[in-house]
Amino acid sequence: MCQEGKIRDTSKPYYEALPTALQPFHYDVSIYGIDIEAEKFKGTVKIHLNVIEDTQELHLNYRDLAVSADKIKALYVDGVEKQVAVASIEEVKQKEYFIIKFDEVLKASSTAKFIVTLEYDAIIQTNMAGFYKSSYKENEEVKYMLSTQFEATDARRAFPCLDEPALKATFTVDVTISSAWDALGNTPVAQATSIGGSLKKVTFDKTPLMSTYLLAWAAGEFEYIEAFTDNTYYNDQPLPVRIYTTKGFKEEAEFALSITPKIIDYYSKIFKLKYPLPKLDLIAVHSFSHNAMENWGLITYRSTALLYSESKSDPSYKKKVAYVVAHELAHQWFGNLVTMKWWDELWLNEGFATWVGYLAVDHLFPEWDFFSVFVSESLQAALDLDSLRNSHSIEVPVNDALDIDQLFDEISYLKGSSTILMISNYLGTDVFLEGVANYLNNHKFGNATSHNLWSAISETSGKPIDELMDNWVKKTGYPIINVDLDIDSKTLSVSQSRYLRSGDLQPEENETVWWVPLNFSSGIGTKDIIMGDEVLKDRSKSITNFENSDKFFKLNKDTKGAYRVNYSPYILQNNILPHFDQLSTKDKIGFIADVASIAITGDKYTSTTTLLKLLKAVVIDHDALGEEYVVWLELGKRLGNLLTTFGGVDDDLTRGLTNFSKELYSKLSIKLLNAKLDEDNFLEVKLRAEIFEHAGLFGVPEVKEYAVKLFEDWKQGKAIHPSLKLFVFTTIVSSSELITESNFESILKEVTHPTSLNSREVALTALGHINNDDLSTKLIGYLIQPDIIPIMDSHFLGVPLSRNVTTRDKLWKFFAANYETLYKLMSTNMVVLDRFIKLTFKNYQSSTKHDEIENFFSDKDVHGFERAYKQGLDNILINASWFKRDQAEVKNWIKEYNFA
Repeated sequence: MCQEGKIRDTSKPYYEALPTALQPFHYDVSIYGIDIEAEKFKGTVKIHLNVIEDTQELHLNYRDLAVSADKIKALYVDGVEKQVAVASIEEVKQKEYFIIKFDEVLKASSTAKFIVTLEYDAIIQTNMAGFYKSSYKENEEVKYMLSTQFEATDARRAFPCLDEPALKATFTVDVTISSAWDALGNTPVAQATSIGGSLKKVTFDKTPLMSTYLLAWAAGEFEYIEAFTDNTYYNDQPLPVRIYTTKGFKEEAEFALSITPKIIDYYSKIFKLKYPLPKLDLIAVHSFSHNAMENWGLITYRSTALLYSESKSDPSYKKKVAYVVAHELAHQWFGNLVTMKWWDELWLNEGFATWVGYLAVDHLFPEWDFFSVFVSESLQAALDLDSLRNSHSIEVPVNDALDIDQLFDEISYLKGSSTILMISNYLGTDVFLEGVANYLNNHKFGNATSHNLWSAISETSGKPIDELMDNWVKKTGYPIINVDLDIDSKTLSVSQSRYLRSGDLQPEENETVWWVPLNFSSGIGTKDIIMGDEVLKDRSKSITNFENSDKFFKLNKDTKGAYRVNYSPYILQNNILPHFDQLSTKDKIGFIADVASIAITGDKYTSTTTLLKLLKAVVIDHDALGEEYVVWLELGKRLGNLLTTFGGVDDDLTRGLTNFSKELYSKLSIKLLNAKLDEDNFLEVKLRAEIFEHAGLFGVPEVKEYAVKLFEDWKQGKAIHPSLKLFVFTTIVSSSELITESNFESILKEVTHPTSLNSREVALTALGHINNDDLSTKLIGYLIQPDIIPIMDSHFLGVPLSRNVTTRDKLWKFFAANYETLYKLMSTNMVVLDRFIKLTFKNYQSSTKHDEIENFFSDKDVHGFERAYKQGLDNILINASWFKRDQAEVKNWIKEYNFA
């Protein structure tokens, strides 16, 4: 811990860390001189440090700050106070630090303190990083709010500091703002003082020991709603929970407020450690690059991740708000109270918060079947990314700030959480959480490593968790389990190798042997498990006298393991497909995902037509898929990948696949069209929306007609049910005869003048399906007009445009032709550019396009998004190989079954 009398480990790390001679334990930060129009402010920071080693220098991180030697005062204290003169300042801008050199050596002592006070000039950012402003309209008047976003390394944009997670300190902050504004911080307001004119100085209570990236403040014209926890916390009182918004939005905070106190109580119980701060504020920020940020005691959110209207919002956003709130609250313990030592273990924060966020939502809303959502949206996304050569391990070396930003991806969040789900399922959730509670209590207010977590869980469970999880955390990739059955001897053979989606695994890439819990399923129930302790620790093993050799069985029950399974044709035809009704919802998702993923590799048994036959059999021929929303969600994603890869090149093939897809959705969509819906049943509402959206895209006549009616009524002022707006807009936009310029402008108005919190995101997603040459050209052009499409929302349009076979080539040409402009707009917050490239490039599917993109970037600086760029190239080559290999076979299958 970094506080008076506590000395941290001074062994030299591999990354570019600041020198360890001076160790901070407290900051006094003053923010004043705020000029919103000129986008600048002034600050003073007083840093209190322990003197650990003799030194004549202090290294401080900074970015976009102006500091001069004459504005620095230094005081050495060891029994007596002594002023120390500043000799010079040396700036190392590229590495984002400067060095203050003093006239004399500061002597190390267990009692020595060094206090440095710096006055500086700074920039109010407009890029959603550091201390920045957001604009919004209130009754057509443009207004501003101010807030912070310091993760990962942007505290240095607001004040000079030692900006590393292990350099924990306490903070006292004050901000001088307009008297008409409110100010919020990590801790309660200690004092608000009028300082003449129209200004006031707001000082916050001292924070606990914490990392710089978790410091936060916000200012503006806010209103709030408040609730309290059932249990008692600080000073044995119920914890006050407030949700802040700009004026006019607080009613839409009711849902988040209804769940936040319950989640705090739940986490305090399962972690055996109470939330330690005296208050908790959540605030909606108008401009936000991510979904949310877990600042301790003042959590900031993108509006659509915190606010929800029962009458106006798509129900998807209710699920989103519940999960994002739960995720950020988990960080108050896992990340804030106990923090990773360095960013190479970011997954300790994000992987755990993801898993326990699902656990909390499942606790509050068991009827949502939320871990089925996890299997489709989290596990599969992790497995898809980690099947690329240019993936990375969960723990990965990180050297500088731009490398850190690239770690906020599906591996850190979703593979991390998937491995936690796997080990918690193996041990039992209660045992696992007991170990987590021990870990948190042992390391509270300090820093810890993966080893510390595994050690605590090992002590509780009696299992060698470090050993079991080592390859899962430290190696790239994951295994595919190949399963075969000798029916005569009733011997089941299982073997593992690394799964690589390209299908061209080389021997040197297949050296890792994972510990794999096999988890055999014998039925649909949660307790239908045979050989529950069976694991694979070697390359292969044989199970003799396998009891389910002549009946249903499946590995990886409920898809809780982070691996794929490849069954022999015999097992597929005899042990699984005839018993499809014995697959749980999670198992249906995992089974479809595995078959679809294996088909891409060129496996000798499982090809693309294997997937098509499976879908035809369980949906069209036998109506065996059921009506579970998340199963159809997974089917839709896998079908979408197929259509994106095989569509748009051969007209007959494109038409045949569209006809096949239309047949898949036709029966259920018409049934739902005529069914009475329980509007309070979340899963029913989401199923209808999911089925209608695809049926409208594929042109099921009855559904298309329904969309047209709802759209025409909407244009006359009648509201569309929020869950159906995406379906209606998508159906209109994707139809060449329906997407007139007038209809286009009507939908575009939802982007420029949104009628609800999520209208812009919904409208952009729908517009990306556009099927009109002139209008698509106009639409793509808006990507460089942030007054129409805010930069933070660009991916909502970019992704469907890149998947749309009629627009994807046009999108790339626009991107290349306008790269300098796009780079300038997006790279001020590199997360935005990285995300756009990551989510769009992967949808191209020709080797020609791969070469074109690679040549384009051959002379470009890709630092900050190089991993996303390389992953995009990986995906393009995989798609190109998949298409080239299976195109003829798929086309023949389409003809054979009369879908042409």
